[in-house]
Amino acid sequence: MMAGGPVVARLLGPLMVLLAIGVAPASAQTGLEIMQKQRDLHRARDEQEVQRMQLVSKGGASKERRVARYTITSREDLSKILIRFLAPRDVENTGLLTWEGAGGDDDQWLYLPATKKAKRIASSGKKNRFMGTDFAFEDLRPEALRLHKYALLGTEPVEGQECWVIEAVPATDKQASDSGYSRRKLWIRKDTHYSVKREYYDKKGKLEKVETARKLVNVAGTIWRANEVEMHDVQGGTRTIVTIEQRAIDRGLADTLFTETELTRGGS
Repeated sequence: MMAGGPVVARLLGPLMVLLAIGVAPASAQTGLEIMQKQRDLHRARDEQEVQRMQLVSKGGASKERRVARYTITSREDLSKILIRFLAPRDVENTGLLTWEGAGGDDDQWLYLPATKKAKRIASSGKKNRFMGTDFAFEDLRPEALRLHKYALLGTEPVEGQECWVIEAVPATDKQASDSGYSRRKLWIRKDTHYSVKREYYDKKGKLEKVETARKLVNVAGTIWRANEVEMHDVQGGTRTIVTIEQRAIDRGLADTLFTETELTRGGS
């Protein structure tokens, strides 16, 4: 027996117990920590894009729209997003303004040129589809970390890149009621912390939609973006494919662009 055997045994005893029950190392990340780091790494001060949006029916028929998207992030780390349709004529100047809320609840206004008014989207209406696309209003908001619980399910490769797999479920009864989803699964690349795949499950727990991000590019510092995003409604058989035609990061967008007055003025 080694010198001081009984003393060493008493000291090592608790350690052996911890090892036996598989205590996770201090460096292990939680689902929420991964989501927060993703947010921190990929947020720009401001951003603008011109997008080509392709809507594909179940039968394969396709129609195109062009969209401008503007984003600004405040010192409080809250985003405002303005989406404006540029073409075709039947949707031209239609706009959606989103203000991220500090408590997780966001405000959204939809402007329709035909009415010349901005209509506020009720919380219960955010589960509805946006302008005939496969994106719901809630899909167009920033990820609301305070309104969801995130569980790290494990790891899995996507197109050869190792990803964390995270499950997101509503954290409050109100969010569960307002959302069209019972849960979501997110695949986040370990090397860039960028989400490359999302699965959306309906209220009955059945897979409803799959969102895939492709053609990733490093646009500035730690900020990555996808130059193509596809939302596939697996139940309805439709697809919406968004391709980025132009992008600018941190060009100094004015906060006055993200107001209800400007949203309405855009269609005048």
